[in-house]
Amino acid sequence: MTIGVGVLATSREGRDQGIMPDHLILVSDTMGSYGDQFAHARLHKRFDLPDNRAFILAADQIDRAAELVSMIESRLSQFPVTSRTYGQTKQAICEACYFYKAELFKQTVLPRLRLPPEVFDPRVTPLEVRADLQEEWEKFGIGCDLLVGTFDHRGLAALTVVDGAEGTASSWNFPGFTAIGSGAPNALFWLSHRAHTLGMTPPRALYHAYEAKVMAEDAPNVNDQTDVLVANAENNWNCTSHASLANRAKVPEFPLESLADLFEKCKPGDTSELDALTQRLVKPSVPQKSEDQR
Repeated sequence: MTIGVGVLATSREGRDQGIMPDHLILVSDTMGSYGDQFAHARLHKRFDLPDNRAFILAADQIDRAAELVSMIESRLSQFPVTSRTYGQTKQAICEACYFYKAELFKQTVLPRLRLPPEVFDPRVTPLEVRADLQEEWEKFGIGCDLLVGTFDHRGLAALTVVDGAEGTASSWNFPGFTAIGSGAPNALFWLSHRAHTLGMTPPRALYHAYEAKVMAEDAPNVNDQTDVLVANAENNWNCTSHASLANRAKVPEFPLESLADLFEKCKPGDTSELDALTQRLVKPSVPQKSEDQR
C-alpha cells in the first residue's frame, strides 16, 4: 500500500536539442505494509541506479521488488549507457520480469503441485501436467508493482510500469505521467485535471507530481511523508521530509518546504507561472578553481 508518482518533463536545453522529455521526477510516500496485519511508517520505496540511468519506485511487497530490481539492474548492465537505446532498456525490463516470475513460480508453486523446484521447459512437459501448470501460471503474480524511470544514450527520459499481477512491463510515456499503489487513482485524477504533458518544464512538473502525491494522501495507507527525486541523464537530486535538507545539495527554487507553500498558493489555479523558474533543475556541478588556478 503506497503511492508512487512518476512524471516526465522537458527543459529548455532539451527542447533546443530535440530531446523531449529529458527530465524524470518521482514522488512517493513512506508508508508500507508487511504481512496482512502490520504497516511501517518509514518504508522508503525508491531504488536509485544512477550508474545505469534508472530510478525505480515500488509498491506492495518491497522485498520482492528489491529482488526484481536487482535482476533489472543486471540486465540493464548488459547494454552500455553510452549506446543504450529505449528498445534495449524495455527489453531488459521485460526479460527481468519474465525470468523473475519463472523463478518465483518454480520456488513457490511447483512444490505445492508435488513437483521439484527446478528449472523446466513447459514446451516438453507432459500434457496432463502442462494444463495444470498453465492455469497456475496465468493466475500467479510476482507480488509487486514497479514504476521504472530510465534514460537512453541521448538523455531521453521514459517511464515503464511493471504490473505485479501479470508480471509484465508496459510503457507509460504519454501523456507524460503515471502512478502506482493504493493512492494511484487519486493521483492520476489530479494529474489529468492539471492536463500534465511531458513537454512541461521541470519546475512545473515537479509541482504537479507533488500535488498529485498530496491528493493521494486521502487513500488508505498513504502517509503525509514525502520522498522526491528529480533526475536527468547526467545528474540527480533527491530529498525526503524525514531528514533535514541542511546537508543535501539543494535546488534553490524547490526545497521540499517550498513545495508545501506552493500547494497552498497554487491550488486550484493555473500553474503556468512556474515555467518562468529555472528551466533545468538538475545541472552538472562546476568545480571551483583553487587559488593556484586563478
